[in-house]
Amino acid sequence: MPSGDSGDQLNSSSPGRRRFLQMTSITGLASLAGCTGYIGASRDGVEYWTLFGGGDGTVMEAIVDEINAGDTYDGLQINKQRVPWEEYYGRLYTSMVGGNPPDIGVMHSRMMRDYQDSLVSVTDEIGTEPYLDEMAQGGVVDGEQLAVPIDTHPFGLYYNKEIFEEAGLDPEDPPNTPERFAEVAETIVENTDYWALDFPEGQYAAETMRMLLHSRGGQLLTDDYEPAFETDDGLAVVREMHDWVHEREWAPVDPTNGWDAWNRGEVGMKIEGTWHITVVREAGFEFGLTEPFVMPDADDPVTVGDSHMLIIPQSNDRNRERLEETIETVRLLSQRFNDQWGYDAGHLPASEVALNSDTLRESDTWEQTLETFYGMVEEEQIVRPPATPNVEEYTEQIYQPLDDMRAGNLTPEAVIETAAAGVTQTFERR
Repeated sequence: MPSGDSGDQLNSSSPGRRRFLQMTSITGLASLAGCTGYIGASRDGVEYWTLFGGGDGTVMEAIVDEINAGDTYDGLQINKQRVPWEEYYGRLYTSMVGGNPPDIGVMHSRMMRDYQDSLVSVTDEIGTEPYLDEMAQGGVVDGEQLAVPIDTHPFGLYYNKEIFEEAGLDPEDPPNTPERFAEVAETIVENTDYWALDFPEGQYAAETMRMLLHSRGGQLLTDDYEPAFETDDGLAVVREMHDWVHEREWAPVDPTNGWDAWNRGEVGMKIEGTWHITVVREAGFEFGLTEPFVMPDADDPVTVGDSHMLIIPQSNDRNRERLEETIETVRLLSQRFNDQWGYDAGHLPASEVALNSDTLRESDTWEQTLETFYGMVEEEQIVRPPATPNVEEYTEQIYQPLDDMRAGNLTPEAVIETAAAGVTQTFERR
């Protein structure tokens, strides 16, 4: 899965995105409109930018096609444009400062801080009541609803039931405690020729660290955006990730090899998010999912999960009719079609009605994955990455040394030191 990093980041001498949006007049930058290849109201219909690819993208395209084809929605037309993941936030940012944004964009809730001053409030038009509160609050800033959730997508621990059987393990006894996880991993390594585990690289390596650290009562950042992982717990977490590869040899050094082996049915367990159900279905082996509670000495184990939100960027070119169509599109995507986003794309829907619908609860997806994800949300065993400035920049300062450690180039102690220095420098440049 791509890391989600923007392919169009500002250089280190430039002001942060949020500050730049505050400093820059959208009207004054209208001359930049040609930079993004899209002029805000140049086409009929609601302009909708997404970053969904793979199975997610196919499902969202089917939803939009159904809206466009039907007479049920008063002739509403949506012009959906998929922007590649690595380019998405850079292009969205450029379109907003250039005065020619889409009518609707997708945004991870952790990115809200850099964009919140240039979003249309939908507090009165939509509100938070239709949605699960844990998800809805990710779009609320100072009491104003600036983004509408369509899901949360936490991590789980997927496992290959066929490898469990080959190793002599009970495939219906999930590895959902640190002790059971370690027992299973050792058994797979001893009794088969397969890897026991694979886990993410890049941004999601940093989120894996966040998950494990919160499970030990820690956190990555303080409220003042200082590194909070220079602790015994922080070092224990990084050592655990190191030892999965270099001491116990449960996981391969090269994450690409791990990904390929998993898809060939040659890895026992994998830490991944809700979206991964489309991957394992395509891979074709029998799988299970359980809670990713794998960190030893974790008193309060948690998963980690962000939310996809729908935003309406401010625009001088959007008239009242277009705004009403835009709001109706947000309502349809986040409510009317939200159960389909769950049972087809695999994400946990944000809409209360969708979550309790018979269509969702009776689906294979609910039984295979969503019931477990929902259980963690209901038990408050989920941590949302905080909305901060410089999200992409500070997470990169954490995942780069983690990836270097996996490659065998850094010790756990060096990862802590390098990551802490990088995070400090990132926020000092604000």
